[in-house]
Amino acid sequence: MKKLIAMLLAIVLCVGLLAACGGETGGDKKEYTFYGIYKAEGVYFVTEAASTEATLKAWGEKNGYTVKWVCLFSESDPEKCLQQVQTAVADKADCIFICVPDQSMSASVVDLCKEGNVPVVSVDDGLIDEEGNRLAPWFGIDAYNIGYAAGEWMANYAKENNLLDDATAGIIYAEMPTVNSCVPRTQGEKDAWAKINGTAMSDRTYSFPYNADENEAYVNCMAVITAHPEIKTWLVMTASETASNAAAAALEEAGLDKTSCINALGGDATVPHWKAGNFPVIKSATYFSGKVVGKAAADAVIAYIENGTEIPMAYATPATLITPENYEEFLKTLG
Repeated sequence: MKKLIAMLLAIVLCVGLLAACGGETGGDKKEYTFYGIYKAEGVYFVTEAASTEATLKAWGEKNGYTVKWVCLFSESDPEKCLQQVQTAVADKADCIFICVPDQSMSASVVDLCKEGNVPVVSVDDGLIDEEGNRLAPWFGIDAYNIGYAAGEWMANYAKENNLLDDATAGIIYAEMPTVNSCVPRTQGEKDAWAKINGTAMSDRTYSFPYNADENEAYVNCMAVITAHPEIKTWLVMTASETASNAAAAALEEAGLDKTSCINALGGDATVPHWKAGNFPVIKSATYFSGKVVGKAAADAVIAYIENGTEIPMAYATPATLITPENYEEFLKTLG
């Protein structure tokens, strides 16, 4: 009952926040201001911001509206993020698209927006309460199934390359345990491995935590590699491309990149490396893109402004497995 009440309150709160758009819809208003506030200036978020901006501005041009887009990055700093939200509220933004650096600050963000009568939509990392209930609409990825696809690919790779009984082969899970949207990715990876390979290599399985900082991921990954010199082949599964790139650099530094294998979760940062011939140790990517998430969020906000269409409380984009051999053909399908 307590959880049900919390969910109902969250829905009521979201309706109140989004109602801020309701005063001038359907062409009454000719100037709109939107803010994108993202926790880090990584390739994924830059791509997402560009997609949101392009969608909003195309809508504006089509309808003769003036659209102002302000993109800010909080550099994983919660205090900076709150200041940026305050700036957007003071600017009377028509909507804030936000990925917070720390989900424990969700209520503070929502309160600021509510007080300023500014709608807010969360992307990637949701705005949630202490029990995990959504405090605002969320647009992101189908985290568990994306992780499962990655784990499935790696499990089959290990079987096909006769690594299950190889005492010099080990597994590394790069985890983001404090990020609500990332935990299911790693769980999916582990569940897929267990379903296909059972407990194989469990005595040679390790993990390290990281946040959005690539240097931290590099240091923590290198610590695992250095602590286990008996392992010559590493199978690395990650929660994001931040760790994929970091692990690739660490394996190259350790001289183990030729024998090891990484699956990247994402693709926006991996594809440029493949194009440049870098990090061949990243042999696959479970592709999802900020381009898709950003456009979906913008389209939903536009539909609300124009027609009063309710913004969904959750939208999850799926992923596709890509490799250096097939990514070009796949990307053509995205337009």
